[in-house]
Amino acid sequence: MRRAVRVNTTLDDDLLERIDAFASQRREDRSTAIRQLVDIALRELSKGEALDAYRHGRITLREFASVLNLGIWAAHDLLLTEGVAIAQGSPTETSAAVHTLLRTIAGGKQKAKVIRRR
Repeated sequence: MRRAVRVNTTLDDDLLERIDAFASQRREDRSTAIRQLVDIALRELSKGEALDAYRHGRITLREFASVLNLGIWAAHDLLLTEGVAIAQGSPTETSAAVHTLLRTIAGGKQKAKVIRRR
């Protein structure tokens, strides 16, 4: 278990009331509620930053998943849920990449057939 550290903070009355309402709904004490809310907020901020980075092509799907500590399929599902296109790039770029991959695969099969005939 991680070591807990005591922290003091100053909150507005309205914010404290909202935290207490959150704690009450979940039958938690105030301290636990604050920890949960901070954790939720930090994860949401990380998610927002990662979505923005992925959306603008600054990180790959694998990097996106890693940043959020998700598997590839969970990252894929999150992107779908958030309405972010999984395939990045223009349709022309994607089509060209697929055709290059298919030619590479086809070339490998032809070489394999030649080797088998010997």
